[in-house]
Formats: sequence, structure tokens, C-alpha cells
Amino acid sequence: MLEECIDINKAKNNDYIIHPNFSPELKELNDQINEVKRRMEKLRGAVEDDLSVKVVNITESALHTYIFECQKAEGDAGMRTSKQTYKIVSIKNKIMSFTCQGLKDVCRDINDLQENYQMQQNELVQKVLEIASTYYPLLE
Repeated sequence: MLEECIDINKAKNNDYIIHPNFSPELKELNDQINEVKRRMEKLRGAVEDDLSVKVVNITESALHTYIFECQKAEGDAGMRTSKQTYKIVSIKNKIMSFTCQGLKDVCRDINDLQENYQMQQNELVQKVLEIASTYYPLLE
């Protein structure tokens, strides 16, 4: 029962969530989150091409949810020739962290979907606890 309720793969990373297949609503929200993450990956590729940088990484950020990172020298040169607008967040150890409007939009979408997922999950947790509590007298 526990394996059906909790997403074990995410639990290994200390991210305890109700498994998306447990509820059609959670599955729909999870599919939407995955679609937005695919959009983010496409955006990463477009930024990589735009800046003519070998590698642009997507990194989680406490303040921005997600940010791009690349080598400072490559990214700086690419930003000078790019027609797109990028905002540099920080530069540490020759690594430049930056964002753009497209990434901000994707982050906003992910945050909204994850918030909806969390609310839906909380309702299901209450139901699962109610069901589990009915087993208490039998175990006693």
C-alpha cells in the first residue's frame, strides 16, 4: 500500500510526494509539470545556440527556482553579440549564472503547477491517513 501511495524514486532524494498514478488529478498535474520541464530544456538548447556556448546547464536556485549556468568567458562573449536580453545573477569561480524572460516564464509555470500539485496532494494525504487509521484497531 505504501509503495502505491508514495513515489519511491523521489523519496530516495528526500522528496516525499504522493505517487502521480495514485490519482488522475495528480497524474494530469505531473504530466503538465513534465511538459513545462521539456519546454525549459528546449529553451536551454536555444540559449546555448544563441550564445554560441558549448554547454549551458540548468541549476536549481532558491531565489529564481531555476537558472542557467555556463563558463563566464564563453557566456560573456555570447551575451555581447546576442540580440536577446539576459540578466546575470552571479559570477563565481569562472561560472556565470544568468536568467532570461523565457526562463522566468517557465519557472512561474512550474511554481504554479507544483503549488497545485501540493494542494491536491495534501487532500489525498488526509484521505490516506483516514484509511490507515481504520487499521489501528485491527493492529492493536
